[in-house]
Amino acid sequence: MRDTEPETGLNFNLLMPFALLAVLLVVPFSINAFMHSLAGSKRLSNPVVMRIPIDITAITLPAEIKQFETFEVTLNLSTKNLANFLNEIVSISSEGTSIQGITGVVSPSMKAEIAGEHFTIEKQGPQEQLHVYNDITRWTWRVTPESSGKQELTFHLHLLTQHNGEQHLKVVDLADANLIVQANPSEWLKRHWGWIALLAVLPIAGWVFRRRHAHRPQ
Repeated sequence: MRDTEPETGLNFNLLMPFALLAVLLVVPFSINAFMHSLAGSKRLSNPVVMRIPIDITAITLPAEIKQFETFEVTLNLSTKNLANFLNEIVSISSEGTSIQGITGVVSPSMKAEIAGEHFTIEKQGPQEQLHVYNDITRWTWRVTPESSGKQELTFHLHLLTQHNGEQHLKVVDLADANLIVQANPSEWLKRHWGWIALLAVLPIAGWVFRRRHAHRPQ
């Protein structure tokens, strides 16, 4: 009886890789459809929430974002006007009540930074004011989302302040961008085809190994 392996075992082992492939193909498409339905309702509202009272148009994001596809994020800011605004707020605020705890005199020399847990960002860390035109500083980042679904990018400003004759660095939250990233099944398969092939081959290799050992003379 040991010489003949049950047909059900053979069929199960052969069907397993195809079942796994089906799951790997269907799940990303299902997530993509679900994210599309969510995005349809969210596109009516702006995904950017400002943490400092400046115009929301300072931040530019694409209308649609897709997993693994690089897009550009820009921040256009008059640092001189912002410094003047913050200094006015500080001057009329009692200690500890100013915006995000800012104290002293804010310099128009600022650095900007963006961060996101599931994003690859080309220029990480605080960025200098390299591109200034008509008193507007333009920061640009190239960003690649590594995961689909609801993701968040955060914007920060690194401020220099003078307080009691000493210079201080203050990092403040500028904005949060709540993004809906569409799934990209075709690119996902390109990146993970090796693992998919391995899942397909392993059950067949295991069945062949067992067949050879089952036919060895005792």
